[in-house]
Amino acid sequence: MTEEFAGMGIAVIVVTASIVLAGILIGLGRAFGYKRVEYFGVEELIQSIVNAAIIGSFAAIVEFIGVISASIVTEICAEGDIINQLMCTLSSISTGLFSLSQGLLKTIVMLGYYQTISLDFGSFAISPLANLSSLTDVLSAQLLSVNLLLVLVELNIQITQFIGQNALALLFPVGLVLRTLFATRRVGGFLIALSIGLYIFYPTFVLVFPNPSEDLNASAVAVENFTNNSYYATVPVIDLNDNYAIAGKLDVLSGRCLELNMTNTSACAEFMEQQNITNMTQQQNLSVDFSGDLTFMTQSTNYAISKSLLYAVIAPLFSLMITVVFVKELATLLGSEMGLKTFAAV
Repeated sequence: MTEEFAGMGIAVIVVTASIVLAGILIGLGRAFGYKRVEYFGVEELIQSIVNAAIIGSFAAIVEFIGVISASIVTEICAEGDIINQLMCTLSSISTGLFSLSQGLLKTIVMLGYYQTISLDFGSFAISPLANLSSLTDVLSAQLLSVNLLLVLVELNIQITQFIGQNALALLFPVGLVLRTLFATRRVGGFLIALSIGLYIFYPTFVLVFPNPSEDLNASAVAVENFTNNSYYATVPVIDLNDNYAIAGKLDVLSGRCLELNMTNTSACAEFMEQQNITNMTQQQNLSVDFSGDLTFMTQSTNYAISKSLLYAVIAPLFSLMITVVFVKELATLLGSEMGLKTFAAV
């Protein structure tokens, strides 16, 4: 990686120049008896030696950071360092959220069909499933939350990609270059601390939170089972000419078709024939509960959304606070003047 970054050559030139300049200052200070100039030259010489040591060990430091990041947490989703693991985890969460959003959209369309069904009896008309509108509102809010979480997860993926591509390959070397200069020593120390904090601390404290991928997949499966349930399928428009089409569908949704001898409608009779149900035992082994399945699906989705919210919002904020504290302390150390006073204190 050292050869790939052209700035390392600049850093070497600057360190060499600073060593030469420090030697000149020491010589001038001793020749003319200026203790302050001599002391300043000694301080700069020590700083140049420290910078040269950091530059010389750059490849070893980068390799050491990579080893630490790869060993902090066990391999969960992918091989490699901690950045790769976080990327893989976020990608699986994004896939689960997308599948869940597709299922919720299909469910909303299905419920919108049923809640607008109206039975006209001449003197009066009823809409037996009109109350499904309240549940449609709940599912619409869930769909909006899932889409928002999808955006946040994709944002986290982009941030993680930036860290993986630039933390050690750009920020760390630039920090070394800036630290070799007297005027930008603090900035250089900050960039070095920032690269280490972003590459190790930030992804580590995100990964300690529970991964919501399994819950998202379970919720997506629950929604898919509901939308693919042939008992809950919407009535084709061409079949609406049948007088018993809607009534039979309501019997199916209510579960009345599974009660003994309740095959007095064409829909129920067709349902029983398709399922080859000929006795009471077979009927009891079936479960068709439209409202119950909707309730289970809604609860499962709420649980998956809450865990995804924890991982996509709370986890990055928590990790960011810890990273900021670490960067602040390390930047103070790296940006300080490591001169005679520092070594005397040690």
